[in-house]
Amino acid sequence: MVGTALDPELEAIVKMMSQLNVPPPFSGTAEDARRRFEVAIMRARDGVELPQVGSAENGIAEYDNQKVPIRVYRPVGEQRILPTIIFFHGGGFVLGSVELMDDIARKLCRDVDAVVVSVDFRLAPENRFPAAHDDALTATNWALENASILGGDPSCVAVAGESAGANLAASTAISLSEKGITLAAQLLIVPGVDMARDIEDLEADGRHYPMLQPSDLKLITQFYLGSGCCRADIFPPSPLRAKDFVGLPPAVIAVAGHDPLYQEGLAYAERLVKAGVTVDLHCFEDMFHPFFGFYEASSSARRANDKICQAFSELLRKVIGPLVL
Repeated sequence: MVGTALDPELEAIVKMMSQLNVPPPFSGTAEDARRRFEVAIMRARDGVELPQVGSAENGIAEYDNQKVPIRVYRPVGEQRILPTIIFFHGGGFVLGSVELMDDIARKLCRDVDAVVVSVDFRLAPENRFPAAHDDALTATNWALENASILGGDPSCVAVAGESAGANLAASTAISLSEKGITLAAQLLIVPGVDMARDIEDLEADGRHYPMLQPSDLKLITQFYLGSGCCRADIFPPSPLRAKDFVGLPPAVIAVAGHDPLYQEGLAYAERLVKAGVTVDLHCFEDMFHPFFGFYEASSSARRANDKICQAFSELLRKVIGPLVL
């Protein structure tokens, strides 16, 4: 990991941001951080053609008297039975939305050839834990009940997430498993699965992690847990701290070499494997933390994104076999 240089195209972005004195992603108030995040994403998206899907419709997922905004994506092509993926965006539980991650959800829908339910879960610090966790469960339970209506296969409902979204995906898989419900698969991209991580240890290694620093991780925990930081070392909110991994769905896990969450992702993969869970681990040593959304900015990031989508598509088809009309 240490000896692998950052992808040159991503390195150029990092240098440009340094020259422009772009503040750390979670500095200032949550509103300030969100405003910078939205401006950066919309500028990067300007003039770029979004991945084509058959349809994208906003809606509401309702389960057990709880409601969560969602956007449902369906691939191009004739009606057919497909996997259903519930997708949770990244952003440290503070940033991001269905709209800002529209391009990522579209590409996932197109490349995996699946119905994608992108979840607009509540954000911290206005809505601290367990708000996002509860919204993730609400949306997933709703999707399990409505997979056929969505155009998906009820026997092939999976969760996927990036960064904090991967925390929600992993947490959902564990929580449902505890109730006897097993999902078809899980996709965890640069997962942040330990809210009790040792920040001092990460800072002491002397490495510079572009786009996400250990100090950012400390702020994320404060934003998300607030006065509940004392529960950071249990599940939820820390999937890595769960007691039992037996029976969890097979997983595709992707980690990035220039990411403070690298070892965390590896540790989670190891816990799953020791519990007998099938894991397809992908280590992209030349990538930084948010590489999954940088597929238009870097050819290497695009190849990594493509590889992840292909691996997850293959896993879903392996779980349930060929999908037919």
